[in-house]
Amino acid sequence: MSPFTKLRDPASYVACEWDLSADLEGRTYWVEFFKRHLATFLTLGKAAGVARGCEVGDCEQRALECVREFEAHFDSFHARPREFGRVSIIELGAWRNEFLWKHGFEDCFIDLKDRENASALPLLPKICREIDSLEHDPAAQLRAVIEGVFAGNIFDMGAEATAKQFLHGGPDFFATRAKLPRRPWLIDSYDPLAERWLGSQRFPRHVVFFIDNAGADFLLGVVPMIRYLAHRGARVTMAANEKPTLNDMTVHDVKRWWPRVLEMEPSLVGLPIDLVSTGTGEPLIDLSRVSDELNRAAEDADLVILEGMGRGVESNLDAAFSCDALNLAMLKDLAVASRIGGGLYDVICRFR
Repeated sequence: MSPFTKLRDPASYVACEWDLSADLEGRTYWVEFFKRHLATFLTLGKAAGVARGCEVGDCEQRALECVREFEAHFDSFHARPREFGRVSIIELGAWRNEFLWKHGFEDCFIDLKDRENASALPLLPKICREIDSLEHDPAAQLRAVIEGVFAGNIFDMGAEATAKQFLHGGPDFFATRAKLPRRPWLIDSYDPLAERWLGSQRFPRHVVFFIDNAGADFLLGVVPMIRYLAHRGARVTMAANEKPTLNDMTVHDVKRWWPRVLEMEPSLVGLPIDLVSTGTGEPLIDLSRVSDELNRAAEDADLVILEGMGRGVESNLDAAFSCDALNLAMLKDLAVASRIGGGLYDVICRFR
């Protein structure tokens, strides 16, 4: 594990600027959020365990022990933050994973991810045909690709505004896309992005795309954008978590589903699309520690795409790279949105 090779200055890089040790209001919000949210993890984790042959009583006991240790640790941080040093949301996520994995709940969302992938996959050809139909209007086509990423990104089990919806089916991708905020978006670099890609013939040659959630996010937002990039001559490296967290697609999830993606949308077959592990396992990403595999793959990248609220807003919104960078996300948490002057369901398109 070492700093991401495309960071402009690894020595000055800070993944997440929000120091909760020094912010009582922020610390209170996130500690209470993580404690509430643990119930969703354990509800799904117990069900996944039972479905794989674990005894109900054993799952319940492990869940109780996990809650007890988790809450004791988070309460200690809230009461005595100076004892923990600098703590951001990244560390909170790592602590949560540590307790879940310790008690045998390693991939609580596996069945929900599979359900949402199975629901979204049949819609992929329709999205691809819609994008193809705009070949005569490159600006409209690019806009459709970007807005598809926004709409897909609503599938986020890490945000209370959307998590409860997806436990019971979730909002429709097409309805979400139709209700996206009008431009100008909260952070809106679409015009310089379009000018660079469509007007100056400086289309990227190698894109490293940090992917986020399963379901509509990956299959109806990210995959069509990757296809768009690859059809125009870019080599695309998908960078996915090594370890499971929330409903994020891990590198192992992508490998398991990719043959079905190619079968459903044959136009992806043969395109220059690769997959690497980031070596990480949190919803946010600390680019000061990523896998050597990712760094080898990214050496000649001329564009980095950070997709999703965790990777692209809560962390790395202001990260400086030695190549072009694009952050794309929908905001599903009011505290995160308020911190950058926005509201729920505002969208971010930051190109630099």
